[in-house]
Amino acid sequence: MSSLRLSQEERDHLALLQRPASEVVELCKSAFEYLVNGPNLDRYDVLAKKYPGDVNSEAVKQAVEALISLLIHVTTNTKDNGEQAIIRQMFPDLSDDVLEVLEQFVSSKRNFVEGSIKSANIRAYRLINLDWRLEVRTASRCLLQQSNVVITMKLYLHTEPKNENRELLEIDTTERSEKELSAMHEDQRRHRKDLLVQTDVSSLVHIIKSLEDALVESKTRRIKNIVDAIH
Repeated sequence: MSSLRLSQEERDHLALLQRPASEVVELCKSAFEYLVNGPNLDRYDVLAKKYPGDVNSEAVKQAVEALISLLIHVTTNTKDNGEQAIIRQMFPDLSDDVLEVLEQFVSSKRNFVEGSIKSANIRAYRLINLDWRLEVRTASRCLLQQSNVVITMKLYLHTEPKNENRELLEIDTTERSEKELSAMHEDQRRHRKDLLVQTDVSSLVHIIKSLEDALVESKTRRIKNIVDAIH
């Protein structure tokens, strides 16, 4: 049981499973939708209104996130067809109908979770440096007065993780043989990619806002729990 590493907070959120099996099915569907498309706050609000008592959309969202943690933990800590015993051990107070729903949820999504974990281990390109310039067109033949602002960025990407990313931008060629230099350039060709991107101011502001939101989201306990479960 302890090997699943479900926190007490996650267990508290899963208290929402104490309801009819048909409603637990909707929670499981919402959890899988979260994995594929992200959170659906409108759906959580609709579900919360169906539940008796003081249940709000935030409580539904927390239950969905806890279900995702449960799915990942059980998948990574049990073999095929081994989810039944561990789920029944974790939730002895749930009805048989609800337990069957949870077992089917985990078993049916096992391949998806295992495939996602394998994909996450594939080395992706990382941004190691950025050059940019601001271009402003103030006039043209067809329009004498205008203000067209464009930002041009060159993104330096690399698949090799390093403690100091700038080491990837410069190659020390001193005292290197031609064979060594050829191998180094071949490595750069395979692992490095430079992209030239051009955007307007409003799109750049939207990109920055999206990246800032993603950075804040990455520091939440929910994301840390999911990352811990994967690794």
